[in-house]
Amino acid sequence: MNNCPDRPAVPAGALAPTTNAMLEFDGYWWWTNYPFNISGSGYWFNGQQWDPRLATVDGEGLHLKMQQTFIPGAPQKQWSSIEIVLWGEVAGNPNNPGTPPARSYPGFGTYLVAAKNPNGTFNDIANNCCFGAFTYQFDEDGSITNKHRELDMLECSRWGNLSDPTNAQFTLQPWQPSGNVHRITLKDNGEITLVMHWKAANEPVIFDVYYGQYSLNNLPATPDVTWTTAPSQNTYIPNEGCQTFHMNLWRQPPSSVTPGADQEVIITSFEFQSA
Repeated sequence: MNNCPDRPAVPAGALAPTTNAMLEFDGYWWWTNYPFNISGSGYWFNGQQWDPRLATVDGEGLHLKMQQTFIPGAPQKQWSSIEIVLWGEVAGNPNNPGTPPARSYPGFGTYLVAAKNPNGTFNDIANNCCFGAFTYQFDEDGSITNKHRELDMLECSRWGNLSDPTNAQFTLQPWQPSGNVHRITLKDNGEITLVMHWKAANEPVIFDVYYGQYSLNNLPATPDVTWTTAPSQNTYIPNEGCQTFHMNLWRQPPSSVTPGADQEVIITSFEFQSA
């Protein structure tokens, strides 16, 4: 898309852990400053503090952490969440000081995220916070039902209800209509691979979870968990626009819910194949 809003990679006053607030992982630039100044009060929205320094990359993968940190200007150390956004491909697209790489907006196709919890299972994550992987467009498009072009390939959380036997969900937006939230129970050993097939507007989307670490080239024949949206939900399947891909690790609402210890998810692989 060439008519998408141009946003600064490093807003005035932002924390910039890397050049132009970008991390390089699996052939893509990932933007760490997405939550900045949404509410007009710095790294703060959804009733909690966000810290772009909690995303790092090493030989193990892309680390998303949730822990207590200080943000300049904040009165005290408090629990901080992290969200990152796919900005654009790395190949032929340099990231220079003051000149961020060109943006791209992956749309119809197949998405894969392989992730692991180094401290337990994703059930443990669900008890303490939310791990999310999803498409999202910041600016609303009032011409379609799913105004932010949001497809949640996974939201791993109990949303504060620890008695809930389910621990994650696939979600279409808006989530309020019956059936748009499809609750599931992950029974992993700490490693999962998520795959989403979004082939066209107004056509069913397939959400899959595999236990273990895989690529698009070696997926098992059958997923461990799967959901195909119903034809009656086609109105919630958006066309392509200015959406990109997000991943986050954040405190469950209500804001009074806090984890008992630091939380971490390591993204070991991301793949996108256009339709």
